[in-house]
Amino acid sequence: MAIVQISQIKHRRGTNENLPQLASAELGWSVDTQQLYIGNGTLEEGAPEIGNTEILTQNSPIPGVPATQSQTLSFGTTANVVSSAFTSANPGITINYTILRGGNARQGSLRIGQFLSNLAYDEEYTETADVGVTFVVTQISNVYAQVSAITSNTGYNTSINANLKFTSSTLTY
Repeated sequence: MAIVQISQIKHRRGTNENLPQLASAELGWSVDTQQLYIGNGTLEEGAPEIGNTEILTQNSPIPGVPATQSQTLSFGTTANVVSSAFTSANPGITINYTILRGGNARQGSLRIGQFLSNLAYDEEYTETADVGVTFVVTQISNVYAQVSAITSNTGYNTSINANLKFTSSTLTY
């Protein structure tokens, strides 16, 4: 009779700041940032440097590409999303977002720019049902804006939080 053995391969894991130096070709998972690393090995083995090399995933920060940020929005709270100072080189920002709450979703884009010392903004979105989250854009000064998200209990139990994921980048004309 054949012997059947089920094995489990485990990899190193931990928070990003506490992830150890990995052995050659050993994998390590950062549980807090959801990034994957592989050990370079030693110089004697031919590695160009000692350390861990990141394997790109959907959560990897890539220079020039905005990182996705997440916030949990509790009932009746205001969460600061983005603060921005507008200059001639940075005339505005775009916020692409997804909000999930109680099985419903809203996905959209908020564009904010400065026009003659005043803020102008536009939002386009689609949603399966009202998620009870409103964006508020406040002009702090002629060149500075604050974007906040406010939750309401529209059709929701006050204990149901909303989850906001977003990226922000410079607005181009």
